[in-house]
Amino acid sequence: MYNLLVVDDEEIAIRGIVEGIDWSTLPIVNFYTAIDAEEAQSVLAAHTIHIMLSDIDMPNQSGIELLEWTNEHSPSTVTIFLTGHADFKYAQQAVQLDCFDYLLKPIDHNALKACVNEALDKVRDREQLAKIRGTYSLFYEQWSKQRPILIERFWQDVIHYRLSAAPQQLDSALQNYALPLQADSPIRVILISIEQWREEWSARDEEIMTYGIKNAAEELVLQSGPGVVVQDGSGILYVLLYNMQEGAEPSNAVIKERCKTFIDQCKSMLHCHLSCYIGENAEVKQLRTAVQTLLSLERCNVSSSCAIIMERDNKQKQGQSAPQQAPFSDWALLLESGKRAELALRIDECFDQMQQSSVDYTFMASFYYGFMNMLIEWLNKKSVQMTDVFTNREWEVGENVIKSLARMRVWSQQMSAQVTEYAHLNGKDVSQVVDKVQRYMEEHLGEEFSREQAAESVYLNPAYLSRLFRRETGYSLTDYLVRMRITKARSMLEQTNNRVSDVALNVGYANFSHFSKLFKKMTGLTPQEYRKKYQDV
Repeated sequence: MYNLLVVDDEEIAIRGIVEGIDWSTLPIVNFYTAIDAEEAQSVLAAHTIHIMLSDIDMPNQSGIELLEWTNEHSPSTVTIFLTGHADFKYAQQAVQLDCFDYLLKPIDHNALKACVNEALDKVRDREQLAKIRGTYSLFYEQWSKQRPILIERFWQDVIHYRLSAAPQQLDSALQNYALPLQADSPIRVILISIEQWREEWSARDEEIMTYGIKNAAEELVLQSGPGVVVQDGSGILYVLLYNMQEGAEPSNAVIKERCKTFIDQCKSMLHCHLSCYIGENAEVKQLRTAVQTLLSLERCNVSSSCAIIMERDNKQKQGQSAPQQAPFSDWALLLESGKRAELALRIDECFDQMQQSSVDYTFMASFYYGFMNMLIEWLNKKSVQMTDVFTNREWEVGENVIKSLARMRVWSQQMSAQVTEYAHLNGKDVSQVVDKVQRYMEEHLGEEFSREQAAESVYLNPAYLSRLFRRETGYSLTDYLVRMRITKARSMLEQTNNRVSDVALNVGYANFSHFSKLFKKMTGLTPQEYRKKYQDV
């Protein structure tokens, strides 16, 4: 139902409209009247007026001035002018102010009623549009709140091959998330590798602390600049600096200074050691390659901690050398853990890089022998014969395969698929790397544990070892060590009469109170209660 306001300085004209027309066939329930613009404004401020019939020529303020005020303070009101003046100037002003219609007095009642009926259609259209805008505003508000999470997930999908890097699809996705980028826009990646926690955190504690490091990176590295910090499921953080215009992006010196401050603050405030690997500018569609380059730098770094490592410096050291050989050691680890899909993606990426580098026959032959050496070493570790996996001697390739990148790509994928399928059907344990670390822990159970020494024993970067260990065992190094120590302590409490404090020392806890709290957390009993309940001696 709707409300109508009649504004005229002649009372007889108002009565003629309100009482002289049969409004019963229209959905108008309330009629309001005003004898001048000032009174009309009071009515408009106090009530919702859907349609206003107004004279133009009134004392003090004209109908044109009233319409100007109405458009600002009651924009949903539809106005129809009634006037005795046929002056084109008035009509022009009325049209400019979005007046619905302009009727000359004397007015035919049927014509006025028909005009009001048409104005009601416009009112309904405005109501429907307002409802749509309200719904849109609600969804937009919800989308805006979720947008940071959606953007981070988008970059995760790009990095992990869950989203195509084809320019057309990338451009569409970037537009959907309102990111100021295109597939060929420049972007810069900084990889943050968490190397060591200075406290014994549980897996849950590490997640919370990693979130704190992410917030610190946003504040200290991004510094409100265009970009985002993305957390990888494996524990790595990526700072993406994008929309870098020529001369506007921070210089290498500025980025290094920001990273240095960030590393120092995390060391002192968040109890962790970490390093930053700073990449060169690359196009968005080349983001995966940029990330893999930095991951390679991280894997190769086995000596520096709390360091800032520039991709540019690494390239200068390498000089103008031949294209990098495939990371067979990394692929061997994927074979070890049965990651067939990830291995297939890494192989594809390697061949994409080889395609861009226009490798020659010698490089292809080197790849073939490196790939075969990786497979043979892996099979030997498992005591498996080549013919058990490749019954048709698929490893034998001709000249035509080595001369074709496309055919070599297909052959490599087929070989890796057969090996991973064989491993899946015949079962698999943890990799030799993780098994060796577990033995190292057992042999040094009573000593202060050092992740760096454990990593050195298997010639791996500490941060990389932590991710590998968690992926294959489901536990962080710290959580796994605690479980081993408490298991050993339980055995000693059950089978010996050694003092509880000696038991604590034997499993690596010099602080008896700390040992007692961990033991109760794991078993539900204090060491003394456990001994009393389970001792066999």
